[in-house]
Amino acid sequence: MLAFGVDVPLVEIIFALALIIFVLLIETIVIISLLMKQMHKSKELSHLIEKMSDTLLNIKRAEIEELDKLRR
Repeated sequence: MLAFGVDVPLVEIIFALALIIFVLLIETIVIISLLMKQMHKSKELSHLIEKMSDTLLNIKRAEIEELDKLRR
């Protein structure tokens, strides 16, 4: 195959492109796996924050009830 006036074998071009595609595929798989791990951590963190806010709300309700009892 003649490219820019230089004779380049087609097999080497296909091999180079296949190697580049393979590296991009590996990078994509790594990035997707890291995103999945981060998504799982974010979901777990949001669950813990929700649990903490429920606990704080229950504590505040108990405090309000105690203060109402003390007023009477």
